[in-house]
This record gives sequence, structure tokens and C-alpha cells, in this order.
Amino acid sequence: MKQVQLVVFIIWGALCSSLVLYAVMLSSMTFAPSQSAPSAMGQIIALIAVSAMALSFLMRRLLLGGFTTGALGLDGPQQRGRFIAGHIVVFALSEGIGVLGFVNGILSNGQGDAWLPYIGLSLALMLLHIPLPSRFKPAA
Repeated sequence: MKQVQLVVFIIWGALCSSLVLYAVMLSSMTFAPSQSAPSAMGQIIALIAVSAMALSFLMRRLLLGGFTTGALGLDGPQQRGRFIAGHIVVFALSEGIGVLGFVNGILSNGQGDAWLPYIGLSLALMLLHIPLPSRFKPAA
């Protein structure tokens, strides 16, 4: 594993641990009981989350596609910068879904069905976007 790949993997691990922290915080917080109906804000958050999920795959293909096909390598500083920046963009889109779940959980007084699907989806996306060295072919 090259040093730049290790840096990206450390960033990935930190973002995954923050998702776990969001879930722990929401499950341990105490909220006032509420029987409010789902609001329009919850639907807007769901739409944004679905859009971010689709965009994460598109950006991964656009920004990191050359590394997976072997057209780009990690030899020069520009390619290493593109490798790190591309992963950060993809991770931010995936992490953003968990943040939306955290916000929705707070707005919904901590109800599990308001935040758990978002944080679960975010963790699943982070696992799908894991920066394993085997996913990237060396440049030709």
C-alpha cells in the first residue's frame, strides 16, 4: 500500500467512526416525548439523501475512473492530489447522508426510524467506496 493510499484509508476510517458516533449520540440522547406527524422536512431530507447517493457513484466514476482502469497512476503529485481529492468528494457525499440522518433524528425527537436508515445507508456506501488497493490498477 502506497503512502497516499494509506492517507485515504485513514480518512475513510475516521469518517466511518464519525457515523458510528452519530448513532451512539442519537441513541443515548434524551428527547421529550412527541407524537408529531412526519413533516415535509423529512421528505426533503430523504430526497437529498437519495440524490447524494446517486451522485457519489457518479463522482467516483468521473474522478477516480482513471485509477480503476489503470489510465492514471499515483506517480506524480497531480495524480496523487486527484486521488485524494476524488476520494474526499465521494466520502463527503456518503458521509453527508449520515449527517442528514443525524439532523432528521434531532428534528424527529430521536425516533430511530427517522435516523437509522440514513446512517445505515451512509455506512453501507462508505463500505462500497472503501479505498482498497486492489481496486486500483497500476498505470500502464
